Amino acid sequence: MKIGIITPQGWTGEFDGWDPARAWMRTLDVARLAEALGFESVWLYDHLHTVPKPTEEITFESFTSLTALAMATDRVRLGHVVVCTAFRNPAL
Repeated sequence: MKIGIITPQGWTGEFDGWDPARAWMRTLDVARLAEALGFESVWLYDHLHTVPKPTEEITFESFTSLTALAMATDRVRLGHVVVCTAFRNPAL
């Protein structure tokens, strides 16, 4: 059985009131810990605002976040839980 995790990225308000640098370090730490513990994959949502209603709190954009997580990890697979195609050019 392959088990993955969804790393925090601010979408559900978990970083409300946090300093952005501290929040990003938490995201990196969770991905690195998941890899160290043997999880197969790390996933992010492609959502550009918080839920249940949009706020101006921290939300990390998924494509650039996955790129940064790829630089910070060695083995764990990375992917999107969902990609909102209406936000992106189809060529992406």
